[in-house]
Amino acid sequence: MKIDKMKYLYVGVDLHKNKHVAVLCNCVFDKIHTFKIDNTPTKFPEFIKQLENYTKGQDVIFGLEDVSFYGRSLAKYLIQQGYIVKEVNSSYTKKKRQAGTNRNKSDELDAFAICKNLIMEFDKLPFANPQDIYWTIKQTLSSRNNYMQMATNIKVSLHNFLVHNYPNYKSFFKDLDSKTAKGFFNQFPSPDLLMGMDSNELLLALKQFNKSTTAKKAEEIIKIVQENGCWENGYQLERNNLIKWYISTLNDLESKMEKLEQQMDLLIEETGYPLKSIPGVDTVLAATLIANIGDINRFQKSSKLAKIAGIAPLEHSSGETTKQYANKIGNRELNKAFYSLALTQIREGVNPVMYEYYQKKIKEGRKKKQSMVYVERRLVNIVFRIMKNKEPYVQPKAKFEEESA
Repeated sequence: MKIDKMKYLYVGVDLHKNKHVAVLCNCVFDKIHTFKIDNTPTKFPEFIKQLENYTKGQDVIFGLEDVSFYGRSLAKYLIQQGYIVKEVNSSYTKKKRQAGTNRNKSDELDAFAICKNLIMEFDKLPFANPQDIYWTIKQTLSSRNNYMQMATNIKVSLHNFLVHNYPNYKSFFKDLDSKTAKGFFNQFPSPDLLMGMDSNELLLALKQFNKSTTAKKAEEIIKIVQENGCWENGYQLERNNLIKWYISTLNDLESKMEKLEQQMDLLIEETGYPLKSIPGVDTVLAATLIANIGDINRFQKSSKLAKIAGIAPLEHSSGETTKQYANKIGNRELNKAFYSLALTQIREGVNPVMYEYYQKKIKEGRKKKQSMVYVERRLVNIVFRIMKNKEPYVQPKAKFEEESA
């Protein structure tokens, strides 16, 4: 969308939980007025009336940093009123503020920096389009990730308890993710509960959790426990109860994560974006991509998406010298998702085409990190096409050539 920047005024909005700060300026960065807006939908019309007192009939374009959280309601209202609303990357605002001589930080300075970015980067910024389904996917994903972090912390605590009771427990259970491991430690949180038990009795107990458990596994556990013996520790009953509580909590968290992933699957299907057709893309990765990209029609071409994801390099030129640098100011969550996807794709046997492409870049003399960026950039093209066309990924058969951005 090409516009005549001279015809518009611009509003940068620094978003907060209770009150937003907005700065109105013209295309040459002259600040006209500063507004404070209650983050309440009923107050938004009042803000527009105040704004009109200073615009004098001139059209206005808005720039908001976060349209999927604190700025969601305001963005939806402005779009409904027919305003152009652009989404400004918060990293750009930080960079713009630090580039000046004034290193002070205030909401008004942030809003003004957003306004400057809105004007200077207008063509590169995506249009804000906070649709409910993408917001719901993001919230569901966030809840799932919170549970995942809680489960990780629980496993660390559980390990710290178990190593005192079973110093060599990893020799018969490598991790605590299996039903057999959790069932065993829930029933036998300390080795004294196994004393006097033979391998046949233990096998019957283990088969409650996994019917395919072998007699060899039961014999192995009994042998290791007997060799290491059992120390008498004070308050063993209380510590056993804590181990059982950790395992119960872990099971509950995993059940909640499973239900949330099932909900994400339904939401992903509703978007019509068949990203899970790409080898190595599971529910969580697909949801991460969709939650951070949103409506793909916000991006005119894949290079715009690459820039937002922090994959397209930044160019610095002086005279006849031009250098490219890694882009570290894009959406870091989206950047991490593409990196994770690239790691999967370059594994031998997962996606032969991507594996071959990665090896080709290595043979050309590029470092592994540089080669990964090439793979990520190509994956941006693939994700962009799949979401644009809403058609599943089809593995190409021919050798591939470099794609233009």
